[in-house]
Amino acid sequence: MTKDKRRMAQNRATKRKHRERSKKRQAPGGRMAAIGCTRGDVGRSPVHAAYIADSVSTQGIGQVIIAREIPDGRIVSGVFLVDAYCLGVKNAFMMLQSPAEFKNVIEHRFDINDLKPATAACARKLIDHAIAYARDLGFEPHRDFRDASVVLGGIDPAECDREFTFGQDGKPFYIAGPHDSEIMIHRVMTQLRNRCGPDGSHFMIPLNDPSGKETFALDGEIINEDDEEME
Repeated sequence: MTKDKRRMAQNRATKRKHRERSKKRQAPGGRMAAIGCTRGDVGRSPVHAAYIADSVSTQGIGQVIIAREIPDGRIVSGVFLVDAYCLGVKNAFMMLQSPAEFKNVIEHRFDINDLKPATAACARKLIDHAIAYARDLGFEPHRDFRDASVVLGGIDPAECDREFTFGQDGKPFYIAGPHDSEIMIHRVMTQLRNRCGPDGSHFMIPLNDPSGKETFALDGEIINEDDEEME
């Protein structure tokens, strides 16, 4: 494990809570009934905005957002937590807001310095390819992806010439998030071993440390907050 890879893993680990906190804005149940129009109506509505977080490429995970303006003027947006290193769409939810509310959420609930405007085609291409990469490893997108994917209709990813990479150093890299249960971690690790072999993937998982320090196993090596190479 190189020093750069250690530092990258630590940076990603320290930002985990910030990246996932936005899911609290999820529309109740994520149901189409909350929108008041059909999936087809949303798919024919103009794109209001699209964003791709820089952290998708620098840390392997980040938000991808596509928003559309439905006929009554409200904004329907799909928010996708894309794990480009391993799990594809790790979280997804739908928001229904006024234009002012949407603007406020983007500016204050998300990391505005991380989110960068993108074309809807590139946002969809990243989402589609992340799902394909994860499915090849045996992982399906988050259960709420179908609701959030209402914003993807009519967007052609072929119109994007940007290329995205997946995995780390040619291998899947599973970094357990703050909401990943022990059961989930075990399931993901088992699936990666079965699909990729014992040395076919990288991983970073939390360990219970009696001292209270934040301790991880990084490709089998135990590291913690006092590790000089991770400062």
